[in-house]
This record gives sequence, C-alpha cells and structure tokens, in this order.
Amino acid sequence: MINFPYEGQKHFATIIMLPYRKDIWLNAGDDARKTILDMAKIITKYEKLILIADPSIIDLIKKDFALANITIIEAKYNDAWARDIMPLFVIEDNKLKAISFDFNAWGGKIDGLYDNYEDDRKIKTTICQKLNLPEKKVSFILEGGSINTNGKGVLLTTKSCLLSEGRNPQYSKEEIENILKENLGLNEIIWLENGIVDDETNEHVDNMAVFLDENTIALASSEKGLQAKYSKSAYDMLIKLGYNVIKIPVPNPDLYLTEAEEKLIIIDNEAKKRLSNTKLAASYINFYQGDKYILLPQFGVKEDDIAYNILNDFYKGNKTIYRINSRSILVSGGNIHCITMQIPEVKHESKN
Repeated sequence: MINFPYEGQKHFATIIMLPYRKDIWLNAGDDARKTILDMAKIITKYEKLILIADPSIIDLIKKDFALANITIIEAKYNDAWARDIMPLFVIEDNKLKAISFDFNAWGGKIDGLYDNYEDDRKIKTTICQKLNLPEKKVSFILEGGSINTNGKGVLLTTKSCLLSEGRNPQYSKEEIENILKENLGLNEIIWLENGIVDDETNEHVDNMAVFLDENTIALASSEKGLQAKYSKSAYDMLIKLGYNVIKIPVPNPDLYLTEAEEKLIIIDNEAKKRLSNTKLAASYINFYQGDKYILLPQFGVKEDDIAYNILNDFYKGNKTIYRINSRSILVSGGNIHCITMQIPEVKHESKN
C-alpha cells in the first residue's frame, strides 16, 4: 500500500537546491543563497538538510554552509526549484520510495520557462542513487508544486496547471486522475479551477491552497480583480466538499519586479526574461512546514502580520512560525515552498 505523506508531519530530511543562474536569479543567486542560509539555520534545528550544489558554485558555498546537520551533494542541474525537480517521496510497505515523474520546465516548447532542462530530468536518479533509495520512473509531466496532499489519500491541484497544453495534452482529466491515484496511493483528487493570477507555473496549487491538517485548508484570498473570482470559486468548492477553509490574504497592492532588480539579472534568450514591472505571484500559502515549524514568506507589507497571526492562531503554538523575507526568491518566479522538498520519516512498525 502506498502513502503519499502530509508535508506537516516529521521529516527524515529536507532537500534544497542552491540557485546559481545569472539569467533567473539576482546576482547569480547570491541574494537567494543568503536567504537559504537563514532557512538552513532553522531547518537544521529540527532535521537533516541535504543541499545540492552545482559544480560552478560548490567551492563558493562550502564555507557558508559548513553547519551541523547539513550534507552537501555536488551535482549538475539547470535550476534550483527542488519542489518541482526532485522526486516525490512516498512510503510503501513501511519503506521509503522515490517516484520520479518527468519534467519539462513547466511547459516545454509551449510555455516552458527555460530551454535546456536535461540535467533537471537526470538529477532525480542521481539523488536516489546518492540516498540509496528505490526509484520508480513515471513518464508523465508533474511538478511537486502542482499538488498538495493531506496524507490521507486526498490531493489538491488546479485544472489550469495539470490540464495545461504544455504538460500532458495526450491524457484526459480522468486518465490523469488514474495516473496520480496509482502512483501516489490516492483516493480523491480535488480540482480547483485556478491558482494565483500571473503565476508563471500555470498556477501551481502550492501558491493557492494547502492542507493545514486533514480537514483544514488555507486558501489565498483576495477582494479585487480576477484573483477575487479565482479565490471565491475555490472557497465555494472546498466548503461544499465539507472542508474547514481559512482565508489568508495575498499582498495588496500587488508586488512587481523593480528596475533595480532587473539590473541584477542578466537577460538572455535561454530563459524567461525577468523584466521590471512584471507582476510577482506573491502568496503566503507558499510556506514550508515540518511537524514543529513553519517557514513563512514575508514581503514587507501589512499582510505579513495578518498571515503570521492567522497561522499562529490555528496551530496554537504547536508549530513555531519563522518569518523569512523571501523576495530574493520571489523575483525568480517562486517562493519558500518551491525551493524545498521534504523526505518523510518512516515510522517503523513494532514486531512485538
């Protein structure tokens, strides 16, 4: 029997891939690596951290990340979005197993975000070998950020992403459901229509909705424009299905890439151009959690306190919430959840 565990339970480890590209990240990833170092100091209080570093930066980062509870793996990859590039980790027959879905940079030739993603496709197997984990390869395009589970067989996703033309157009919605159910041990899939407006991943669900426990879902909320329509549609569906829904507002007004930030990115023809006045898909839903902690994005706006207080009130001190200024990640198209991937801890059953 396969179980795709809930992210908010205890982890064996967290994986983070370190950014290095000049055409996607501010200062060739240096700004984001400083943010990741802050995250690393928190994560390693609770669990192991596996850092993956490209050969081009391995010597640059070794000193800064020479912390207890960190393992550094040198490997080649095209970009650093661990949530979408790493395998998904499941538990089958009380053993940890990796499910490696295919990857095409969020849309391939249709609307992919960079042209060459061959190293991203290969690194799943490399990491499985390094961790000595059995790997099942599935010839279906799927990113980890496009799905979220409560660990009890229920999955959240968005039609805008999984049914997008650039991923698996050869499959019907029903066929996609069957593939997910078979490989992740699911019973039910909840299809939200949309995610966050202008999310370049075709509206990944991890920017829009996330399980806080088995029956509670945090939902990105807005009172203006197209986002208000998307959020209301999702809210109405989830309430009708019987879930407890907690609204967390998105930043208002919207956030945009600045001219100063654009100058810190080398524009080329290899990846999506990061230009000033581009709307940033900022959302507090894109947090990362373990069983005792949450890393919450912060953007320097009034909604930062609102999001923190909502989550803190819900967990009632059972999870420590760390506020992370994550703009250095946001400007490159993702956030804290997008650059992390959990490896669940396996609870071994007693033989007595």
